[in-house]
Amino acid sequence: MKKAIYRTTLAFALVALSFTSTYAQKISADEQKIVDYLDAHMKEAIGTLESIVNIESPSEDVAGVKQVGMVFKRELESLGLTARWIDMPPEMQRAGHLVAATTGTKGKRVLLLGHIDTVLRGEKFRREGNKAFGTGSSDMKAGDVVLLFALKALQATGNLKDTRITVMLTGDEESAGRPINISRRDMIAAAKESDVALSFEGTVGNSATIGRRGSSNWRLEVEARTGHSAGIFGASMGSGAIFEASRIVNQFYEALNQ
Repeated sequence: MKKAIYRTTLAFALVALSFTSTYAQKISADEQKIVDYLDAHMKEAIGTLESIVNIESPSEDVAGVKQVGMVFKRELESLGLTARWIDMPPEMQRAGHLVAATTGTKGKRVLLLGHIDTVLRGEKFRREGNKAFGTGSSDMKAGDVVLLFALKALQATGNLKDTRITVMLTGDEESAGRPINISRRDMIAAAKESDVALSFEGTVGNSATIGRRGSSNWRLEVEARTGHSAGIFGASMGSGAIFEASRIVNQFYEALNQ
């Protein structure tokens, strides 16, 4: 957890401060101050994670999601960001989103993304050695805490001043509210007003992902001649519908398994 906070915070600092367009191999004095801040506040970060993991917030739990959102709203406002909660229409059965922003005028316009809902409910926070468990602890309340403490570190070291940063924590990432044009309206608007976006979802092997495939729903229909299975693959019957569907699915595999 400590390494994840360090690396994500330092990466964010490089983007947010916009001091350079290339990654420095040796950390700067400002970055060292950020590391020192995190060393001194690690217990606080873990305590924050424990408190929000222990608030159940599956996507359909409007009250629970909003309760987590209010924790972050208070924290972000304490750093000088202006924050507001955007409610979704009651019929959508989704809590809404938290949006907060600095009021600076310098540097690139940075959008920081997270989500405060979970898939499931029920498992409280616990630790076993250097591992933490609990519903939503990795997906993605730990990432939200990293985001928050990145901002805390920047503020404490004087590097948050006059930045142009927007934070958006969505309340329905795991199960999007319908219709999508309403539930994603504010995120799209924030993205259009930003130069760069950084999501704090978990990583694989402490790596950074600069692009990923989205998801879509599709329906595959194939046609073939009807007849006895004994004639399959023959000149009159052809290869059949099952083979054709399998061939198309295998083409997806070959194209995407790169």
